[in-house]
Order: sequence, then structure tokens, then C-alpha cells
Amino acid sequence: MSHLSTMLEVDAPAEVVYDLLADPVRAPEWQSLLTELGPVSGRPGGIGSSFVGYYRVAGRKLPAQFVVTAAERPSLHQVNGTTTGGWNRWTHVIEPDGDRCRVRISMEYELPGEIVGSLFGMLTGNRIEREFRHSYERLQRLAEAAARSAPPRGPARVEDDGAPGERRRARDAEPAEAAAG
Repeated sequence: MSHLSTMLEVDAPAEVVYDLLADPVRAPEWQSLLTELGPVSGRPGGIGSSFVGYYRVAGRKLPAQFVVTAAERPSLHQVNGTTTGGWNRWTHVIEPDGDRCRVRISMEYELPGEIVGSLFGMLTGNRIEREFRHSYERLQRLAEAAARSAPPRGPARVEDDGAPGERRRARDAEPAEAAAG
């Protein structure tokens, strides 16, 4: 069994990152070894939902069936995958920090038997590690671009409930047209 992990500091809210990770249709935008997406079933990102991905590994196109095994928006997303003779488990833990987040990624995997145990297998493992890091760099750029293009959330404003000593509460600012209407 092999294990890869990395951590990202992303200038995007945790929800933006989670939604990219949880939607299999968006995976080809950031997963560099994914060449094609097959059938998707269930609510994207929901526990028990599944999808098929076709990966280019060691010059071969490997189909993998994935099932979402943990999903807690915006903090946890995990998928387990199987392919003929191999498997993997991807775990994403997202820690919100205001308009930013930290993403801890862990991937455990076992390549099909005919790839493991040779110089070819070692080279394949090195390529998988490179592509793993490259994929998460792409995810980071995609999430940050999405956050930059999102409408601003506006500064919080404080409303006074009236009498002195009354509790104040903060709310997101509303557009001027809505407040005037």
C-alpha cells in the first residue's frame, strides 16, 4: 500500500473548496490523471453517491468506480475507489478560516498487481506522486479563481435594536436597492 498526503492554504472559503471536491463533474478540471468521467449516480457529493473515472496510469486507461463514504459540508469529503486489482481512498479535511481555508489531503492506494514490484511500478508511483501534487495545485487555483469571481459578501453592519443598553447584532450588508424597497 502507498500513501500520499499534502496540505494547502487556499484563499477561498471552505464551501467553495468542498463544492469543487464533492462534484465529480468538476473533477476533470483539476485531477490531472483523470482522462474521462463515466456515469454519475446519486446526489453529487452525498454519501453513497458514485461515479466512474478513467485514469491514465502506466500508459493504460484504468476505470475506477468511486463511492462517497463520508461527506460533511464544508469540512470532510472522502471517496473510496476500486479498479481491477487495485483500490484507493481519498480523504479531504477542510478547516475554515474566514474567507480562507486549509485543506489536508490524504490518499492511500494500491496499484493493480501487474504494475507493482517492478522498476516500471516504481516509476509509475513517482509519476502518481507528481500528478497528485499537480492536481491539488490546480484545485487551489480553481478555488481561488471561483472565490475572486464570486459576488462580494459585503461588510457586516451593526443594527441598533433601539433603547440604550439593548443588544446589537451584526448582519451581512444588503444591497442599497433592497434596503430602500
